[in-house]
Amino acid sequence: MRIILFTLLFLLSACGEQGPGGAEPKGIRPSDADIAYARSAQPEDEALASIYNRSCRNCHAVAGVNAPLTGHLAAWEPRLAQRSRDGLLQSTRSGYRAMPAQGLCRQCSDEDFLALIDFMLTPPD
Repeated sequence: MRIILFTLLFLLSACGEQGPGGAEPKGIRPSDADIAYARSAQPEDEALASIYNRSCRNCHAVAGVNAPLTGHLAAWEPRLAQRSRDGLLQSTRSGYRAMPAQGLCRQCSDEDFLALIDFMLTPPD
């Protein structure tokens, strides 16, 4: 039980830490609809959804923690332009600002990470 509590506290504290330039630039703050979508979005693939719920949702579905929201393309586009899809994969592997290395998914493959990145980059229909 203590391990679970420690892990939850670690995840939540990691989400909230701000690195240099951690806040969203003006003009790309998520709308209520963006936040609602991020809270409800889930990959269709069951295995990928399990990974997302365990390793990504804690930060990428919560507004105000300085992680781009799932489906909020306006927040993802500058990151994608600056680092490319391969750069986002590298950031996922090694960690980026408050995001821990491998997004706390040590068993994930590059294919898993790329599928999760693609899912989070996809705006709602």
